[in-house]
Amino acid sequence: MILQTSTSIQDLASRIDISEDTIHSILININSHYRKFSVRRTRKRPRWINAPDPKLKTIQKKILQRVLYKVKPHPDAHGFYPGKSILSNAKPHCKKNWVISFDVKDFFPSTTQDMVRKSLTYEKLGIDPNLISQLCCLDGALPQGAPTSPHLANLAFYECDLKLKDFALTHSLSYTRYADDMTFSGNELPDQIIESVRKTLLTLNYQLAEEKTKLMGRNTQQRVTGLHVNERVLLPRSLRRKIRAIRHDIKTIGLTRAISKSTLVKSESELQGFFALQSMIEKA
Repeated sequence: MILQTSTSIQDLASRIDISEDTIHSILININSHYRKFSVRRTRKRPRWINAPDPKLKTIQKKILQRVLYKVKPHPDAHGFYPGKSILSNAKPHCKKNWVISFDVKDFFPSTTQDMVRKSLTYEKLGIDPNLISQLCCLDGALPQGAPTSPHLANLAFYECDLKLKDFALTHSLSYTRYADDMTFSGNELPDQIIESVRKTLLTLNYQLAEEKTKLMGRNTQQRVTGLHVNERVLLPRSLRRKIRAIRHDIKTIGLTRAISKSTLVKSESELQGFFALQSMIEKA
C-alpha cells in the first residue's frame, strides 16, 4: 500500500465532507469494509459481488459525484456517465448492413489498481490519484459492487477506446461501448475485425469473451444493448407488450396490484424507469 500524506487526506476530506479520521480508519483495513457474496445466473457461472459497507459506500459515492465526474470518459463510452444511455449507445448503429458486438471478459477484475491510478492525474482531479485508487479498489483491482467501479473502468479503458475508434474510422465503421459491451457497425466489415479487437484488448491487459461475440446481418434482429437498431431504435416487441399490459392493468386494477401481477417489475421505481426509457426512445 502507498502511504498517504495527511495533506492528501485533508484535501479529500474537505472536498467530500467526510472527516479525516473516518478516511484514515477505512484505509487501515479496507478489506474489512466489503461483504462478498455471489449472484446466481441462469446457465451462467455465478457473479461475485464485493459490496462496500454503508460507511465506505457513502465515501465512494461522494468521490464519484464530487471528484471523478470531473474527468470525462471517451466520447464513444456511453455507460454510467451523466447524459449517456443505452439509447445514445445504440443510435449510431441504425440502418447498417452489419452489426457486430464484443464483450470484455471480467471487465472490473481485469482493471487493476495500477491502471486506475495511471488513468487519473492530480491536475484533473485536484486530489491525489493514489488515494482515490486505494479507496476505490480491492485486492489490486476494481470491485464488482462499488459505485465508483463503472466510471473508473471507463477512464482506465480510455486508451483502448482510442485504438478501437481509430480502427473503426479506418474502415468506415461506427463504434460505441457501453460498460464491457463494444459494438461496431457498417455496410461492410473487415475480415480481420475479430482478431484486431482481440489484439487491441490484449495490449492493455484485457481479454475478449470469445463466446459472446455476435454478428448480426440486416435480415436478422440487430440488437445493441438490448435495443433493436435495424431501421430505428426500438424496444424489443416482447418488452413493448409487457409495458402495454402493465399500463392497462394500472387503469383497471390500480398501481399496487398491477406491479404485484407484473413479471417485468417489482417496484414503482423500476416501472417508472421503463416508462422513462420508452418515452425517451419514442422521442428520439
